[in-house]
Amino acid sequence: MKVKVRGIYSTAITKLLLDEKIEVTQAAEAIKNALKIEDESKPDIIIEDTETKEGVYIYGNGSEKIVNLLKEKLKMSIFYKEEIGKIYCGIIKNTDQKAKSIVISLPDDEEGVLDLKSFWGYVKPGAKILVQSKGTYDGKIMLSTQLRIFGDNIIIIKNGFTKMSKGIHSNEGKTKLYDIAKGLNLKEWGILWVQGAEDKEEEVLKQELEELQKKEAEINEKFNNCNEPSIIYEGMNKYFILFDQNDKNELDKIRKTAMPTIMNHHKLKSAGYTILTDFAENLLDKYSDEEINKKINEVLLRYGPVKDKLYRLAFTRLNGTSFKIDGIVSELVVKDDEVQKLTINSRSEWGDRIYTLEKDLDYVDVLRNGEKERMLVIKPEIFPKFAKLITFDITAKKEENEIKVQNEDRLERLSKKGEISNELKDKMSQVINEMKQL
Repeated sequence: MKVKVRGIYSTAITKLLLDEKIEVTQAAEAIKNALKIEDESKPDIIIEDTETKEGVYIYGNGSEKIVNLLKEKLKMSIFYKEEIGKIYCGIIKNTDQKAKSIVISLPDDEEGVLDLKSFWGYVKPGAKILVQSKGTYDGKIMLSTQLRIFGDNIIIIKNGFTKMSKGIHSNEGKTKLYDIAKGLNLKEWGILWVQGAEDKEEEVLKQELEELQKKEAEINEKFNNCNEPSIIYEGMNKYFILFDQNDKNELDKIRKTAMPTIMNHHKLKSAGYTILTDFAENLLDKYSDEEINKKINEVLLRYGPVKDKLYRLAFTRLNGTSFKIDGIVSELVVKDDEVQKLTINSRSEWGDRIYTLEKDLDYVDVLRNGEKERMLVIKPEIFPKFAKLITFDITAKKEENEIKVQNEDRLERLSKKGEISNELKDKMSQVINEMKQL
């Protein structure tokens, strides 16, 4: 097993993997030199930053071993598992005309959503349908009828085109693969050539295509014989790991054993303060970590937040997607050069809202039309122009003189799937009880 690690967490994770005797390949130059890595071969697993830099995503054969290792070290982080490419025998439940989608019944009482535009034919409730997951959004499994079957060097795509992955750069390699594709019996399938395919012999690639076409025949046979929601093909797993501040501190400690590292290294880099962080780490031989951290806090505070000025709340969902809320700072509490409490007023087409967050609280107060709600989050990280928050999409609000918690069972479901530790589940359950005291 070989792992490629890129992004702001790469040094810490690489050091952790090497300490566990796991091979790392294609490392960045600075890490190669610091940790004496020479391997440049093709990786089995890739670890990269999420879009919002709040964590990493991991994919590839054997990813579960890496995820389990990180679970042992990082107890307060979220390990969200996204099942991509799973093929189902689904049953059409109904249509949602408002969302312009078809609701599909899936195994284990789950439901998926298929875009109405991608479905050709009459929508008949109770009819079976062959669909594939392409990820989740807002807690729903998003489905497609354009199937993909995954191989090591090839992904075949129903009614698709022949194309290259972004990792194939050489014109010679691209020409070779296009020429091979022309000579293949693809029928109604297209090919996505995976990075590394250009180095394989033509016979190896042809044999792999034959194996994938056999899988297609097996999928069709299973679908023809199914009468209820079932899984026909497993696809692949992709893991989104979102780090809380305590676990970012743990990664700081691990990185410090490999190269000079200041306090809050990963917190600062995840917010885009790369130059500031690199500069500060060059001063560690002259000043203590505490002195540097104090000065950084002083400098950042000079730039904001500022009362009556624009500010942004940047939320990351468990699956790595994000949304932003902009508003005006109306209240600000500062102590020891750190923002302790922050309130912003936001106006949008959905109505006016007032958001209040505190540095040491795992929820955000929301005031909307005079009614108060609370959102469960990982403790906010507050910076001059924005705050970063990880949201569980669990909300407490008063309805008809009763406090109701939307998605309260989500913690239990995450725990059962191994996506959060018992420690994090217990902590957040206590926070939900606090949220109910509206």
